[in-house]
Formats: sequence, C-alpha cells, structure tokens
Amino acid sequence: MEKRDFHIEVGDRLGRPHTTRIAATVFIPDAERLHQPPIVVFASPGGGYGRRYFDLPPFNGEAYSQAKHHVAAGFVVVAYDHLGVGDSTCPENEELSNETIAAANDAAVRALIEMFEGGTISSRLPPLKDIFKIGMGQSLGGCLTIMMQAAHRTFDAIVPLASSTLQGVLPQPTEEARRAGIEGFVAAHSDTGKPPDDRAPASGVTDFIYPFFWDDTPREILDADQKGGFPVRETAPAWGSKTIPRCASIFMTPGHLIASAASVEVPVFIGLGERDTCADPLAEPASFVRSRDVSVFIVPRMAHMHNFASTRRILWDRIVAWSKAVSGSKG
Repeated sequence: MEKRDFHIEVGDRLGRPHTTRIAATVFIPDAERLHQPPIVVFASPGGGYGRRYFDLPPFNGEAYSQAKHHVAAGFVVVAYDHLGVGDSTCPENEELSNETIAAANDAAVRALIEMFEGGTISSRLPPLKDIFKIGMGQSLGGCLTIMMQAAHRTFDAIVPLASSTLQGVLPQPTEEARRAGIEGFVAAHSDTGKPPDDRAPASGVTDFIYPFFWDDTPREILDADQKGGFPVRETAPAWGSKTIPRCASIFMTPGHLIASAASVEVPVFIGLGERDTCADPLAEPASFVRSRDVSVFIVPRMAHMHNFASTRRILWDRIVAWSKAVSGSKG
C-alpha cells in the first residue's frame, strides 16, 4: 500500500481566493490488487475530527485503520478534511455555510478524479477509467456527503455513517438527560435565529462518553482522544480537528436534510451504531424517496464513533460487500 498527501486547490473552481485548499490523503493498493471496476471511496470526518480518523493508529496491538481495511479489499481510499477543518483552509473571520463547504468538497473530489483518470496520483497506479465513486462520511461528514450528492451529483453511491436526515440527537444514559440536551440546543439556536457557535450543541448535554464510545472502548483510546477537550478541543490528537465550522450545528435541527435526501438518486448505505445520533434508524430510508437502493445496517456494541468500537470490522466488511455489489450495477 502507498499513502500520499495532497493539498487540492479549489479556489479557482469556486470563485474564492487562490489559496483555498482541501487536504486529502490517498491510500493506494498495489495495482495487481485493484478492484475492477476501480472503486474509490472518498471519506470525510465528523465534527471535532479530521481525515486521520479513517487511518487511526494501532491500540493495544489492535488495528483501527478503516482506510487500510478497505485498501486490502482492493479499493482506493481518499480521506479528506472539509473546508474549515483540520489541514484544509480554515478562513478567518468568515462564517462558512454548509453549501460552501459542500461545494468545496465537491470541487476537490472532481480535481482528484481528474488526477486518477490522468494517472498523475502515483506512478504505481495506472490511469483509472470507469471509476465507481463512493462518498462516505461520518456524522458531519455523512450530512455533508448527502448535501454534496443533492447539489452536485458528486458520487455514484453514498455511505452516510452515524448521520440522520431527520434530526441528529445525542443519546444519553437516561431519557431525562437526552431531552435536556435537545432543549439546550433548541434554546441556543432560537435566541438568535442563526446557527449557534460551536459550543452551543453541548448545552445541556451531561455525558459525552456515553453517546460517542461503547463501554468496552479501551481507556488508552479515551484518554488519547479527549485529553485536549471534547467535543470542543483546545488541542487535538492526530486524528482530531481543533476547528468545527459553526454552520455544522444546523444538522441538529429537525428535518434540515430531508430536502437534500429527497434529491439523491444513487444507492445509499446508512450505517449506524447500536447507540448513535439517529433516534429512529428504520425511518431514515423514507427520506431517500428517489433512490431505488437504500440499505440500513445497525452494528451491535457500537456507539457514535464507529472506528473506535470493538465491532468496527463488522461495519467495514459490510461496506466492502455493499460497495462491490452496487459497483457491479453501474450503468
């Protein structure tokens, strides 16, 4: 496997400053192991995380890299930071919109596809034709992937993980605590009528371990992930991001993604943990009224941060199998 970092200039495609760049890491299988047709998975992270969430280091001798798992199946994986996140351009004194972020992400994906088709990504990778493009995003990344598909038709299939088209709600140990979290967010939003700042979604939430990490998550992971603060980080681990676009909080408002989901025509794989931010998993497919292939998969003993779960490989294997199945039906 080869791993290469890129900073993709998208400003010229968006009418923005020429220094508007999306940071991406490309994971490349050996050419003889490349799946046919070529499958390229474009993976984007959730709030408070960066693209390295998809390439976590080993913990206690266990592998946690989703990217390497998919590369072993012959897929090319591109993990990228959203505009305003991680190593991508984070404009100062600008309130980004989700539409702007989705457009920047789309521009980066299209630029990378041109590089894949031209054979300029790596000398080890031949020019790729008939690429099957899969958009995969975790939490915030899943929501933005849905927006990208609705507005730009970026992908041939999408995999929104740990996301909800209806309303993102943090689970809590008790129903009383869960309702308090919802009410705290609503109050923060309704005071101004605008998206709250990045701390407002935490209003009223009493427990951030319970929704994000299953009970058997190793202490080494919890300590490494949260030592710089959580969910708003003062310092970030290698897989984290200190910045979260303010506009991301809008995805916690009811029904914000329904219109976008209704425009999606490609196959959809909805991946969720047993304890996740989607209150009614089996209601989600109804949002994708124009797609003729919608799957829901709920993974046991998994919370919102899927790649830290002991059952993560169950999800990864299902994504691989589903991706191969839908790529064979292209056209």
